[in-house]
Amino acid sequence: MATSEQLRMNKNQHRPKNLNSKKDDKEIYYAMQKVIKYLVKRFENISNIDEKNKEFYIEYSKTISIGFMNKMIKNKCIRREYFNAFDDRSIKPDGGILLLKSTSDEEFCRVLLVSEIKRQGTNDQLEKEGKPKQAKGNAIERLGKNLIGIRTMMMHESITPFVCFGWGCDFNHEDSYIDSKILWWMNFIP
Repeated sequence: MATSEQLRMNKNQHRPKNLNSKKDDKEIYYAMQKVIKYLVKRFENISNIDEKNKEFYIEYSKTISIGFMNKMIKNKCIRREYFNAFDDRSIKPDGGILLLKSTSDEEFCRVLLVSEIKRQGTNDQLEKEGKPKQAKGNAIERLGKNLIGIRTMMMHESITPFVCFGWGCDFNHEDSYIDSKILWWMNFIP
């Protein structure tokens, strides 16, 4: 397993690790595009007179900055102290983020959906090839980092619009390791 220093120095951590992950990333991107089309069609007649005067629009983003997340929390006027040293950093959920924005108010921005896809485990393939098994849980740990940030940003809302599609041999119902990682993250999150 990699040390925290190795992970911190890894400049390629958000790049697809293999062809399967690359395919997964494309599929979740296309799914998000379908969600945009659905939402636009579903709400096309609400508070809009014609195509030129639409007040709201949906924007797709691959990343969300810590600064934006802090701003969302600040706008709720609940906290007084903030740690802004990492505002220039961002998270990059696999499927991206859908934002609702306004053409008449530049400051208006609401998170509609954050999506992730995690393929956890190749040990079934390694076993077939006669190779030793790898450590389990890396994808779930990466998911946890993003989920904590999103849930913290949305903690003053009634829902957290976050969806993750998880699959792979490590999600085997007989394996309690992944279940324990998920439960740990869920208990840690506010």
